[in-house]
Amino acid sequence: MRFDEVELEPVTFDLSEPAPPPAAHASRFRRLAALLIDLSLFAAFTLALSPLLPPSIGWMTVAGLAGFVVLVSYYYFVGTWMLWGKTIGGAIFDVRVAGAMSFRNASLRWVALWAWIVASGAVVFFALRFVKG
Repeated sequence: MRFDEVELEPVTFDLSEPAPPPAAHASRFRRLAALLIDLSLFAAFTLALSPLLPPSIGWMTVAGLAGFVVLVSYYYFVGTWMLWGKTIGGAIFDVRVAGAMSFRNASLRWVALWAWIVASGAVVFFALRFVKG
């Protein structure tokens, strides 16, 4: 019998199994750990790109690399939130976004993430500056 002569029979699936219970909210520790995993991916990405930089590193070079990493982070975070509802760090620590994520909501969430990162960095910078004297 040839492959084009095979007749396929329909198969029915039993959908009587109950739906899984809704996931509880993740703790702040798990969310922070997932974020640290995701940020460590970008630190490794930046270090992997550093050999491509010219020997004399100026502010334009650093700004270009930082801009590229921020752009890639946009595609990473927004893409994974929209497709799977979680990032790689979220998959490791079982942290998901609640409900379906639209492009607008994912983009706003990414902007809020970077605003939080910049604000946290500013707090740490000024705290270390005043403690140092």
